[in-house]
Formats: sequence, structure tokens, C-alpha cells
Amino acid sequence: MIDTLKENLCINKAVGSKNFNITVQGDAVIPDTKPDILNSINMTGNVCLYKKEILEGKIRLDGNVNIYLMYLADSENEKIRGFNTTIDFTEILDFPGIENNMMLDEDINIKELECKVLNGRKVNIKALLEVKADVFSNEKEEIIKEINNVKDIQTQVKTLKINSLVGQNTTKAAAKETLIIDDTDGLVDILNLEFNLINRDTKISYNKVLAKTDVEIRILYLTESGKIKLLEETIPLMGFIDIVGVSEDNICYVKYKLKNVIIKPNSREEHSINAEIEFEISAKVFENKEINIIQDLYSPSQNLSFNENKISTMVDMKNTSDIINVREKIKLEDMEYTKICDVQLKPIINETKIMKDKVIMERRNWTKIFTYK
Repeated sequence: MIDTLKENLCINKAVGSKNFNITVQGDAVIPDTKPDILNSINMTGNVCLYKKEILEGKIRLDGNVNIYLMYLADSENEKIRGFNTTIDFTEILDFPGIENNMMLDEDINIKELECKVLNGRKVNIKALLEVKADVFSNEKEEIIKEINNVKDIQTQVKTLKINSLVGQNTTKAAAKETLIIDDTDGLVDILNLEFNLINRDTKISYNKVLAKTDVEIRILYLTESGKIKLLEETIPLMGFIDIVGVSEDNICYVKYKLKNVIIKPNSREEHSINAEIEFEISAKVFENKEINIIQDLYSPSQNLSFNENKISTMVDMKNTSDIINVREKIKLEDMEYTKICDVQLKPIINETKIMKDKVIMERRNWTKIFTYK
């Protein structure tokens, strides 16, 4: 009987990655308190995923698209109005080779938004969504480090540095705030909502991961006098994620997933907006391990043989970030007596190349400028 010293590893293995395009659409009725619609002017939206599930060979996604529509009103007194609506969706997507005990990491973005006016009180909204789905499995592996009770054994050993999974978990956190608007005029409609996460920070303490960020909110709104104004605020967001055994020298990856958005005028306090944006915060923690792998062995006194198993794992993981400044001049025709009300900019990564000591990203900028006279 050969006595061996073994080491246990937890490997977060990538099973597969797939990209999907899905179309979500539905009809929306203009509220009775608002005038009829002639045409849509601008639309913004965000995707909230409130449930995901891995089935045998499939993934299921349940969520909604939260839409803010700015439109040209069929009214002599009012030119621009806006309203908010949501479109629910349930999608079952084919993903061969996956099982229900695996884990799904998804990213969902809105690629296109389209509005078709059906009549003065009803519109049809269509959203094209891009889904990137990555599926992982956690596997326990035993590595033989040493052979103890054979005196005249010779071994060929290779030292490897790998990343072993310490643990992963999720929590929910919400950015809540009462946003004060200009008190010289009353709020009529919220025309546009955008938000972005800035100043991200992660700290590891005893059995916990602290994830902090700021939610940068931009709200375009219409006043009673017909003016269009912009409100910009920053709300802190913080969550604690329980993971047993984490330490400060571990590598931590944190992701924020949008779960719900509530932006509405405050019914109790004039000239203010209630904002509540809920996120699911997920964290994966890895530790750097140096292990010795026996590649060959020999003993003149014993007939020894061994089998090798191939294991796929992650090595040399790093967290890095950079700030890229984008400057571009855009020529607009017929700008005399025209005001710029809002600018929307969305960077789109077309291709990513990994070089020896750098990552090269090819991107294009999607820019939309809203003006009025």
C-alpha cells in the first residue's frame, strides 16, 4: 500500500459560452391623464432580470424591459409629453451540454428600441436584446503532492501556480434617495432615465466581501411651464456578501445585476422624486495556490504505475482597470435657435484581442443628441 499526501482543489470550470439575440415586444396604452400621441421622439430603457434558471440543455430568463417614452403630443397647448411602461418577457434558450446543477453568468443589453404608433392612445414597443451567457461548474479535484512510504522512489515534479475557488455568493442591495428638483416649477412627466455605476470598490474582511459603488442618475423631466430640465444625482450603494474563508490576499470578482427600478414623483413632498434602484451583487473569490504535480516516477525495488488526468483550470488571474477619454466633434445641421436638451452616449465593444501584456478593444460609439426649438 502506497501512502500519498493529497491536496484538494475547487475548480471553477467554464462549461460554455453563447450569445443570443431575443426580441421583446408588447403594446402600451397612453394613460388617460396624458394627451394623444402623434409620434415618438425618443426612447430609453433598461433590462431587469428577476429570475434565471438552468435546465437540461437550456436556460430560462424571466424579466422585463423598463421603457421611458418621450412623444410629440396631439395637443395645441402641449408639444412634448412622456410616460413610463414595462414589457415582461420569458425566454427559454437552447444551450446544449449544460445541466441544472451548473451556474449561469449572464449579461443583457438593449441593442435597439423601436416604437410604432397604433393609434392616438396605443403604441407597440419592440426591444432587441443581446444576451451573453456563460455557464460554469464547480468541481472538486484531488492532487497527489507526495509519496511517503517508498524510500527509493524518484519523482519528476513540476510546480504550477493556479487559482482555486474559495467561494461565491450573492446579495441584494438598493440605492434609495429622495431627489430634489428645481422648486420654481412643478413636475409633469419623467421623459428619460439613465444611470451608470462609478467609483467601484471591493474590500475583503472576515468571511465577508464588501462591495461599494455609486449610482450616477440622470433624469430628464418636463415642467408645468413646458420646460425640459435635467437632474443629475449620485446615490451610494453598498452590500455585504458572505463567503466563508476569504482573506485579504484573495482575488475577488464582483458583478452588479439590475433587478428593479422605481422612479416616480414623490406624493408626500412637492418638487421631489423618489428613486429606488435594486441590484443583485455577486462575488467570486479565488486564492493563488502553488502546487507540485508529479509528472513521472520510478523505483528500482517496486513496480509502479500511475494514471494522469487532464484538468482545466484558471491561472494568473488579475484585476485591472483603465480610464479611456473619448473626444469627438459631431456636426449638426440647422442648429440656429436650437437647444441641446440631452446627449446619450453608449460605447459598444466590437472585438477584444488578448496580447502578451495587454488587451486591445475595438469599439464604436453610439451617440444620440436630442434637440428642440
